[in-house]
Amino acid sequence: MKQLIQKLKQFLPAKVQVATEGSLLRLLTAEGEPCGIVDLDEDENLIGFDLQMKLPDEEGRDARVIAQQFAAVFYPEAAEVIQEDYAVQIQSTLIRLAEKDAVHHLPIPGAGLAVEVHDSGFVTAAQLYRNTYTLIDSDELIDAAEAKQKLLSETPVAIAVEGGSTVYKLSDQVIGVHADGTVLFTELPPVLKDIEAAADHKDWASLMGMTEDFVNYYNEDGVQLWAESALVDNHPIDEIPDQVAVRKNAEVLFYSGATPWNKDRRYTEEELKQQAVHFLSAVTDYPLGEWKHAEEQLAPDAAIEDELEPTYIFLFAYTKLGIPVEGIEASIHVGIHSGLIRECIVDRVPDAVRFEKQWMPGKKAKQQLGDLLQLELAWVSLHEENRYELVYVRTE
Repeated sequence: MKQLIQKLKQFLPAKVQVATEGSLLRLLTAEGEPCGIVDLDEDENLIGFDLQMKLPDEEGRDARVIAQQFAAVFYPEAAEVIQEDYAVQIQSTLIRLAEKDAVHHLPIPGAGLAVEVHDSGFVTAAQLYRNTYTLIDSDELIDAAEAKQKLLSETPVAIAVEGGSTVYKLSDQVIGVHADGTVLFTELPPVLKDIEAAADHKDWASLMGMTEDFVNYYNEDGVQLWAESALVDNHPIDEIPDQVAVRKNAEVLFYSGATPWNKDRRYTEEELKQQAVHFLSAVTDYPLGEWKHAEEQLAPDAAIEDELEPTYIFLFAYTKLGIPVEGIEASIHVGIHSGLIRECIVDRVPDAVRFEKQWMPGKKAKQQLGDLLQLELAWVSLHEENRYELVYVRTE
């Protein structure tokens, strides 16, 4: 303990006293007033400390040098400065240092040291992060060039709108490439499929179950509401059940329906998909060929028996030259017993996409993106606590 105190005092103002109190160390002013506490582990190694006192305004030595000296004394393995931030309010620089592994010399996530250095040159706070960890290493580590080709071959290209202009980008769902060459996804991107347009055309109202008996009883501020005439005639306007509602604004089209249904039959998934395609064709302002079928699923609450009809959800992605436009989708819920549309959300296409004239084929876009793509080897956390693997991650 005495040796630790001597090491610590070289980074503190001379007038600060360090007092032992059981397994704790307390920091005291020259007058004996508390001004901080030092945390130790069970082996009396430093975990961290915090000094709370006014320090002189004069400038001391370089903060980075002091932080590295502190690390050399208390955590020699944490020698790599990875972050440096200055806080004007407290006249201090926060410096983070990382521990690197001995084989690949890469920063270990969650292992390292944070040091706060005041302008006067004294260390006012520190926190050590010593973690036990396991690196799942690879017997054969591919090089960065091969990893780059693997990533490009399996990563979809997307179109995004940034700063009012369209840009091409690699899918955010791809993190990088495992050391063995397999691509690492946050989730697998959907496989986009062409839509087979139905031969006959249907209007959106009939697809939602509206008949001639329905009345459009509200139409203001981009909101339209319909209900059967008997409901409209027998309820105050604010108590009429919304059997069909349409809301439109600059960002989205929204349709919802709760027209009558029964359980006489159950439609097949293909029949439900055709209903969804019919509806998308009826409400979109763009050629159906620019939409691609993305995926489908039974609604999570489909097994719940209540007044709402269980549905199947169909997702469609809007594309240009087959490349999906990021954030522009259509989600259509189709009732599994009635085949009627129960909900539909269609994102509006931004002006930057609508007015763009020069679209690039996906292969050419990927080639240009590949010229800019940079990968670096890093530790990436596995699902198990404190277990990591090597991955070439994207740095752009």
